Amino acid sequence: MENKRHQIVDLFRRSDQVIRRSMECRVRDTGLHRSQHRILMILGRNPDCSQTMLAGMLEVSPAAVAVALKKLEKSGYIERQSVESDNRMNHVVVTRKGKEAIRLSCVYFQEVESALLDGFSEEDMEDLKRLLERLIQNGEKYYQPVTGKKSK
Repeated sequence: MENKRHQIVDLFRRSDQVIRRSMECRVRDTGLHRSQHRILMILGRNPDCSQTMLAGMLEVSPAAVAVALKKLEKSGYIERQSVESDNRMNHVVVTRKGKEAIRLSCVYFQEVESALLDGFSEEDMEDLKRLLERLIQNGEKYYQPVTGKKSK
């Protein structure tokens, strides 16, 4: 039983690596580093997202997000605009170049998803979805996301 559990967790870990590598290989055409790409995709889905919110979603420090945003801005994928009500705050806006990278990425994601699930029936995918959801729920019992706050 112990060996079977190890094999399952190892297969899960390897499948995660295959998915990541497949996605990274495909989105390389956008010219973005993986962390920059993730931020851009989040901004595409959440246009009013603050730097602090981004950090929370990515489970990294706001300083790390600031570095990535600076690189995205320098490369022309985003712009920062001052908030009229508070000059200390900046609103991050995805540029036309950034929107095109997001559009291409969505196409690439669909291609990778189709390739990875080739030959899976609807029933297979439903079973896999259900099992992975249960695995995640079990894992979340032990996992505490990084929020910058100490647990009590």
